[in-house]
This record gives sequence, structure tokens and C-alpha cells, in this order.
Amino acid sequence: MSRQVKASQRDLFKKITEEQEYDDYLVTKKDADGSSIMSSLSFVTLRATGKPDMKLFAKSAVWSEKIRLNNPVLCPYSVELYFYETLWKQYEKLEEICSVPKEHRFRKPKLYGSSYEYLNETLVIEDLVAKGYEDSDRQKSADFEYMSTGIALIAQFHALSLAYSQYDPEAFKKTSEYLTTDESKLNMWLASVSPKILANAFSSAEKHKEKLENYFPTPNRFHQLLMGYYRRRNDNVLIHGDFKPSNLLHRRRHGTLELVVVDFQLVHDANAVGELMYFIYTATDESFRRAYYHELLDLYYEKLKASLIRLRVDPEQVYSKNTYRLRLEECAMLGLAIGAALLPMVLADKDKIPAFNVDADMDDFVLGGNALFKERFNGILNNYVEWGLL
Repeated sequence: MSRQVKASQRDLFKKITEEQEYDDYLVTKKDADGSSIMSSLSFVTLRATGKPDMKLFAKSAVWSEKIRLNNPVLCPYSVELYFYETLWKQYEKLEEICSVPKEHRFRKPKLYGSSYEYLNETLVIEDLVAKGYEDSDRQKSADFEYMSTGIALIAQFHALSLAYSQYDPEAFKKTSEYLTTDESKLNMWLASVSPKILANAFSSAEKHKEKLENYFPTPNRFHQLLMGYYRRRNDNVLIHGDFKPSNLLHRRRHGTLELVVVDFQLVHDANAVGELMYFIYTATDESFRRAYYHELLDLYYEKLKASLIRLRVDPEQVYSKNTYRLRLEECAMLGLAIGAALLPMVLADKDKIPAFNVDADMDDFVLGGNALFKERFNGILNNYVEWGLL
């Protein structure tokens, strides 16, 4: 076994090894590639004579106490542990009670063990890479097959939340209140970083710079628009919170593309349409949106409705088509804020991703953006002008 493993992790790996009836384990570190700025990643192999190696994957906390205190969202390690050990069990019960077909059940990595030690929280899950799944290239625009498959997953995830709120309103209310962004801290953080984000957006804009400046005459307007993604609503929807290609693994089986969602560290009660926008604007480029944007918006509601029906919930009662249209209108300009604030980090080169260690601060999440960001951001501006929104 590795000598680099901390004591609490060593105890956790030993416990898992015993539970799975293996003799020993080996830990190898995985270099951070920018797809996870919240965790230290390790591959864990369980070994025993006469048995095939069992491949697992460990995620350990790296955020400092300073970042945790200033962060407007709940501690991401607590959230993910809560998701796997509490919320997901309720979702599984719903799928079982409603006899949801296996092919329509939400797929996530299997949990093997966890440790709650403060500043060293660890989660051990199945290694999906060993099962043929691959990371997505976050710097490339997705195609329609990938996007439509991903949107079906978003719809399934949101439908489970809506169904949970119907089957057990009190339990859902407690979960929702626990998984809620601290709007006071969020407002303070956005007020601090919005001028810097907006200045970067202005300097990156090309032929539509004047239109952008006119739309955002002050940082406060940008600040309020971005709040639309994080703010809690009364729609009974728990979102993934970071649904982008680098948090999806894919493989092709029997000619069919399969996607699995990972990293449930930012699950919270917020805006379902905001999450849809987040996925579209972090995963696609200008030409793709020109061809498929409105089709994807329609597809999301079709998939949400189908998922709710499988969960024996009336879509018109919990999230009607009219409600969805209203949310689309409210979020129409959100792509601008997502592009300006989040694309610099999503598209950043590996060597530009900041290390969120003891000296890091929440403002370190704000990056200037590379050449690819400028290209993508100007593509967003082009789309908005073509759609008559900017």
C-alpha cells in the first residue's frame, strides 16, 4: 500500500478493503488536469490472490479553511457526502417504487466509502475510467448527440427532485433548506468580483463591445443577472450546480453514447433553467447554438415531462410548460453572465488553473481568459445579436 496516504484515508481504504474481502490496496495519485479544482484525485486498486483487481477512485478535500469560510455555497465535500449517503437513497427509492426502467434511471458512480474528517474529507467511488468511460475535452464544442444525451440527464436529475418534493414534502423541505446558497455571502462575493469579470468581458469583446457596454452600464446589473443562476427559487428543483463536460464521463456501448454525471459537490436548490443554460453555454460554440439552441430548449422540457411521467407525477402540477416558458424568459440573458464569469475557468489551459490551497482566496476563481475564451465569448455575443436580444 502507498506510504503517502494520510492516516484517516489509510483507515478508510483498509475498511473498504475488508468489506470487499480483498487483502491489500495500492494508491496512485492522479495529476489535477483542471477538471477538479476542489479535490485531490487518486486511483485506488484493491488486490487479492485469485481475484481480479478492483479499481476505485478517491476524491480528497483541498479547500482551505479560509475559502470554506468565505464561500457562499455549502462546503462542497459535505454536499457530496450528503448527496451520496442521504439524498441519493431517496431518489433510488423513488425510482424503485415507480418501477422506472433501468435505461431511464439516473446513472452515477457507486459509493464504496467516505470519511468526514474536517479539511481532509474523502469519498471513494467506482473508477469509471476502468470501465471504459473517458473524460470530455472541455475545450472542444460538443456535438448534438452529446448535448441531447446530456440534456436528458439534466431532465432526469431535475425530475427526481420535483418528484421527491411531491412524495415527501417535509423531507424535501429540509433537504432544500440544507442545500441552499448563502445569498448574503453570494451577494458580497459577486459585488467584489463583478467589476473585474465585466472589465475582462469588455476587453475581450470585439465588434459588439458597444452593445455589451450599453447592456451592462454598471457592474451591479451584471451582478444581478448572475445571481439568477445561483438564487433559490420556489420551484422545488435541486440542481447539480456544475453540469459541464468536464463533469461528465462518456463511452460508446453497442453503438449508443452513454454519459455518467460526476462531482455532486455543488448540488443546491436553484434555477433549473439556469442549469440548462450553464450546460449549453459551457459545452457549445457559436455555430452549434445557431443550429440547435432552440431545439435543445424544447428537448429539455420533453425529457423532463417524460421523466416526471415515469415517476408518476403530473408535469402540469409540478412544473408546467407555462412555468418553463416563463423561466426561459426570465433567464434569456443569463448566457451572457455565464460566458463572462464562468467560461474563463472552464476553458482555461491546464497550467493556468489556480491551486486552491491555504493561501487561496475566493477571488482566485476569477480568471482573465485565454484566446479560446475570447473566441467563445464573442460567439455568445454574436448569437445574442442575431436573436435580437442584445
